[in-house]
Amino acid sequence: MRLTVIAVVFIFLLQDASAQVPLAVAPDFLVKDVNSNQHNLYDYLDAGNLVVIDFFTTNCGPCQTYASHVSASYGYFGCNYGNVIVLGINWGSNNDEVRLFDSLWGAHYPAVSGQQGGGNAVVDMYQVQSYPTVILIAPDRTILNNHIWPPSSDILNAEILAAGGVPMQCTVNTTLLNHGETPEITAMTGPGGQVILTAPQSFTKPIPLSIYSVSGNLTFRGLLIDNRLDLTLKSGIYVAVPEVAGNALKPVRFITH
Repeated sequence: MRLTVIAVVFIFLLQDASAQVPLAVAPDFLVKDVNSNQHNLYDYLDAGNLVVIDFFTTNCGPCQTYASHVSASYGYFGCNYGNVIVLGINWGSNNDEVRLFDSLWGAHYPAVSGQQGGGNAVVDMYQVQSYPTVILIAPDRTILNNHIWPPSSDILNAEILAAGGVPMQCTVNTTLLNHGETPEITAMTGPGGQVILTAPQSFTKPIPLSIYSVSGNLTFRGLLIDNRLDLTLKSGIYVAVPEVAGNALKPVRFITH
């Protein structure tokens, strides 16, 4: 009898540990993503949509690993133009830090920063206990799964399909998803950390540019003059982010040796 009681308590604790959002019904929220678009949860649900929320921090290793997986599911279900809405809710970072995270780790879905978009308040409201925590909410506001783990694209897709999500072609015209329609900086690396960054000839003015390491530290800030910049960096992974209005020029990720 004693062993049975211990076993039941152990199972209960395991279940409780896996409940990263200890809520059964999703509270409403209104937030603004890093591109200044507003998102109201109950508006999405009342329209009959499923909602996937990826709670993340920018310095969390698993968050970085699975961002591209969540993004793949976002694209698989129509880039928020079908009956599935995908949102990233950050804790602790500002808009610029979240934009950098998106560029580094391939997160193409709308993302809300903790400091400026209202993400911190939503994280507190949902009592999120670890990161990443990916949840699935039904149109009736029930939280169908409060911790999809691991949030790989295959597992996410299976969960969303089982809940009634409908796959559809991603038709949104975004600089990050439609690579062929948006000019980009190119990077050519050589020995000793040499890097040559070039921009399309259609850009006739100097282009402000920031380069970040994979850990998010600002490594360089300067100008591409005459569409070219030559510099030397330590061995590592970097992303060059052009500061052009309207995201008219894509960032580029590169590796130096």
